[in-house]
Amino acid sequence: MNTELNIRKSVSADDTELRSLKFDINSSKITTPLKALTAGDFFKETVFPKDLTSIGELFFKFDEKSLRLMAEDRNYNREKSNKARKNRVKLYNCPQMCITQFNNKNEAARYPTEVEVDTLINTAYSFSDITPIPSIPKVARKINLDNFDEFLIYLRQCYDKIMIHNKKKILGYIPILAPLFMNKLIDFYIGLDTGINAFYIDFDGTMITSHLPSIDAIKRSLAKHGYEENNFLHFININYGKAINDEEVLSARDLLAFGHGLDSLGGNHSGPKRNPGFFIWLQENKDIVNNSKRLLSIEDYGYYRWNTLGQKVDEIYPRDALVPVSATKSARISRLDRTIKIVNLQQQSKEAIKLQMLASEQQKDTLRYFKTKKNVKNDDIKVLSKRKT
Repeated sequence: MNTELNIRKSVSADDTELRSLKFDINSSKITTPLKALTAGDFFKETVFPKDLTSIGELFFKFDEKSLRLMAEDRNYNREKSNKARKNRVKLYNCPQMCITQFNNKNEAARYPTEVEVDTLINTAYSFSDITPIPSIPKVARKINLDNFDEFLIYLRQCYDKIMIHNKKKILGYIPILAPLFMNKLIDFYIGLDTGINAFYIDFDGTMITSHLPSIDAIKRSLAKHGYEENNFLHFININYGKAINDEEVLSARDLLAFGHGLDSLGGNHSGPKRNPGFFIWLQENKDIVNNSKRLLSIEDYGYYRWNTLGQKVDEIYPRDALVPVSATKSARISRLDRTIKIVNLQQQSKEAIKLQMLASEQQKDTLRYFKTKKNVKNDDIKVLSKRKT
């Protein structure tokens, strides 16, 4: 089985890294940029627009105990299977990727055992149309020159286990690392028996602007191997800004990732990584509940703090929103987070399609489009300008 994704067509902007790809997953035709969706973000009654739905993303986080249950407990296994089935049905049977993550419970990071890798791979493969190599963020945060080869051994182990009985493309795992390691990772993936040219980048709850040299290193390494445009980059756990901040509006830096040449925006599944003392301080000094409820405006690329909008809500709230503004205003506290998230997902999906057209029809003038968004910072505009790779 050839594990490389066949990119049928690629068009790129002249003044930013924005691009649009066309490829197939099974019989489904995919165009990027796109927003990958998780039906678990919806209410039971939510009917998401089919024309905004192209790829589904499942995310299963495991530790030692839950992996053992996944391997041995029929009821637990059935529960995950049902979730995967409902996700697929709710998203019109579009292609699906199931990202599995291993986080051991002990404080010291460790690799999954061979038996645990088997379960992670089997779960990812069973519920995916393109199979992601499992993520191991606790280990990835501690990668250095002394232990990097151990990480490559883990990736090779995952690849070999997928290839035992494989009829699908593979999505390589790229944690956020320094540029040197990005170069070595791409060398590794391209050098595999059948090669891998589709990847998911785990930003681990950080912003893309903190990692531009690493993104450039990925692009340069792919170009070195002749894959300058023949590649697909999905990204997860990206942060648009510190939602704990008290500012009324934060810039939508997650959407700017498309302008840096990334193709598919996934979910933010990243949990807390600070020590317990920090969260005690946070609870005492910040309005976490209200700071994290933010409404996206794709008109100006702003994430607005919901409880400070006041009368401006009718101006900011999308007129074509899947949930009417009246329903969001009257939503119970227990439903408000998810209600706003559904509206934001629709807007992210719409903006991705807008950027598809921009990359295809206005290649010479994409930077000006981002400049029209009043909440995009000048410093972000400067780094969006095309950097030669």
